[in-house]
Amino acid sequence: MRQRSLTCRTLRKWFGLTLVFLAVIAAGGTSTALAQSTFQVKPDGVVEILRSKKTIENEGAKYGSVKVAAEVGESKDNVLIYFAPDNGGAFTDTVTYTLGGDTQTATVSVQEDYGPWGSQEVYTESFKAVFILFILAVLVESGLALLFRWRPYMRHFNTSALNPLVGFAFSLLLVWSVFKLDVVTDLFNIYTQPSKMLDGQVIGYILTAMIVAGGSKGVNKLLRTLGLRSLDIPEEVTGPRDETKAWISVKLTRKNAVGPVSVLYGPKDAMSVIGTISGDGELRGFKTLFFRDSARFPQSGGFTVTAGETCSVKLQGFDKDGNAIENPLEWGPYKIGKRAIVDLDITI
Repeated sequence: MRQRSLTCRTLRKWFGLTLVFLAVIAAGGTSTALAQSTFQVKPDGVVEILRSKKTIENEGAKYGSVKVAAEVGESKDNVLIYFAPDNGGAFTDTVTYTLGGDTQTATVSVQEDYGPWGSQEVYTESFKAVFILFILAVLVESGLALLFRWRPYMRHFNTSALNPLVGFAFSLLLVWSVFKLDVVTDLFNIYTQPSKMLDGQVIGYILTAMIVAGGSKGVNKLLRTLGLRSLDIPEEVTGPRDETKAWISVKLTRKNAVGPVSVLYGPKDAMSVIGTISGDGELRGFKTLFFRDSARFPQSGGFTVTAGETCSVKLQGFDKDGNAIENPLEWGPYKIGKRAIVDLDITI
């Protein structure tokens, strides 16, 4: 049992370090994301990209043209200017340049105005922004399903509590450090149409990651709420509320018992074993929210029983000398109410 406990602790420590590593990587993307700027200009238009006293060199763009005006005005600043082509429709261009020896980039959105509030152009661009979230949420769900269904993970961790944190950490890594995707700020830029579009914001990356981690159903609800479009996703079919079920769990506090302890449940004169507890009861407090408790039956959630029955609960085990022992005061007999949730802590 000690070897199993050490293995469990090692796995928990490894998983905790993995979460910290993901958070550090995501945080490491801050400087890169904030270094990029986004500008909006009409076709055949001109926009100022940068004004600095440092030397601007190696300027270039994929579609438009870029020029550097040296020592402009009384301030003697060097100015980087982007000239958009007069045709080609709506597109996104990338400007690259070197500032004081460091390579920088800026994104330029070339297109006519999105249109007035409520126009088709605004809703089209909004849908594009949110639809990216839907695709990313589906991919994250499918990818993390491998981890969430991995037996060692399910055995040692409380998945209902830990899965959302893992999903958020992974989503934050994607939207912040990898894709630089801030849909919250993108939507703000679409609806307010500033002359210089806002860059990605820290809170925007975090909120975008939370939306992605919430799953595709959450994004679909967002699309419906915004009145953009409803993606057809089969909903889980749920029947009427089952009033015939109840749930029981038993927490073991060891006093004399060693080794596996049997959990008995049923009528007082016909109790049967419904499970065993092998843990030592070391998991307490905050840890119980994220790790499965091996000193509890079941290790998470509750054991389903039939409501309306009159039953008792008792623990049986052995002491260090091999003598059979059981809890002196068994729980019950009590009648189990409809949809009751009974959590017991028994010392043996």
